[in-house]
Amino acid sequence: MSNKDDILISKLIEETCTETSIEKDQPNSFIDLRKYFEKRLNEVDFLSIADYLDQHHLSHQEITFQHQSKCYRLIFKQTMLDFPSNWSVFKEIGKSDLVYVDQSLDQDFLLDIFAELCGSHQNIVLVKENHEVQLVFLPEENSRDHVNWMRNYFDKKNSETEAA
Repeated sequence: MSNKDDILISKLIEETCTETSIEKDQPNSFIDLRKYFEKRLNEVDFLSIADYLDQHHLSHQEITFQHQSKCYRLIFKQTMLDFPSNWSVFKEIGKSDLVYVDQSLDQDFLLDIFAELCGSHQNIVLVKENHEVQLVFLPEENSRDHVNWMRNYFDKKNSETEAA
């Protein structure tokens, strides 16, 4: 177990003990710890998108901006692809921290391109944090949950930056 896992577990146990001691005064109080931990795990504040991606075992790949060609470069499985920064969703990453693409939003067939590389069809999200852009592959069944978490993360981060 990593140090981050130990900290997370310690925090969850501490909060559970604190809340259960309050609820002990109530007769017949019952706490479903499984639901409680799942709920709390989804509310944990991660320090960065990278922490979240690692915690949820989401496959991701850095995309670097090439100043000379003004393209975003992806090197994946010994394949190098350059995407013009003024094309498709790549033009949006300059203005936004997060750009999500699923089948309904894929007008440029990006998901088909990435499916050829990965060997499976998945939704994608581009996230920008600390001047790094990550291409994140999201399983279709829970991609919206991940995107909602990321949006909340950036909303919170941006509101804290504006307040400072």
